[in-house]
Amino acid sequence: MRKSLKSAAVYGAVLLVTFTAVACKKFDNSAIDLSTYEKKVFSQNGEDGVMEKIIDVIGVYNRYYVEIGTGVGTECNTRNLRENHGFTGVMMDGCCENKKINLFKEFLTKENINDILSKYNVPEVFDVLSIDIDGNDFYIWHAFDKKYRPQLIVIEYNVTHLPGQDKVIEYKPDHVWDKTNYYGASITALYNLGRYKGYSLVYADKRGVNLFFVRDDVLSKIENKFLNMNDVDKIYRNPKLGPGPNGGWYDDVKKRKYVTSQSILKI
Repeated sequence: MRKSLKSAAVYGAVLLVTFTAVACKKFDNSAIDLSTYEKKVFSQNGEDGVMEKIIDVIGVYNRYYVEIGTGVGTECNTRNLRENHGFTGVMMDGCCENKKINLFKEFLTKENINDILSKYNVPEVFDVLSIDIDGNDFYIWHAFDKKYRPQLIVIEYNVTHLPGQDKVIEYKPDHVWDKTNYYGASITALYNLGRYKGYSLVYADKRGVNLFFVRDDVLSKIENKFLNMNDVDKIYRNPKLGPGPNGGWYDDVKKRKYVTSQSILKI
């Protein structure tokens, strides 16, 4: 029996929104267009609605999340899950701490990520991982020990780089975003990392900020599929985030070097 994201209030049962078990649910065989589900509750863009729909389709495992890069925790990707859907978890940011909401001040690197996950007793399998640190996002996800297997991953990407461009910033543990387009990794680089780790790319939000990945073995157990899944060219967005190349942030006048995901992954 697979759990599904539903509001019990819809049925007049309770006021609190919860994830409920559905014994028999008929699915439409057509691919799911996640762009129609974008909705902002507490997220920066439409991530809240997209995450709700994906979780509704793939089911809930243990209602646990890990969010890396939250600021003060008011506008982030997991607050809606915590406040409206009964999730718990841990949030981490290099600048902020609020133990009342399980937000801890941690500056994460690829060298310390697994020790910190262990420090906070993160379960090996959980529902949602969100990474948005404006820089070493690729390296943090890559460094996750293979025992950690979130079902859904939401990760920031660098929309400046077009599909087919395999680009990742050079790794520096103390990297801090300088408001140029030198940050993160291209959609192709993160797609390659996702496939390397056993995840499928299912969506990019309309504003061109986050990519959404679902674990392959989870997808294999559901009837519905997502529109354009693993098609980088069709999923990529060309938004207007700033005056830089392809609608991205300001051009990097320092012309710093990139590396490829293939060189990191050795594929």
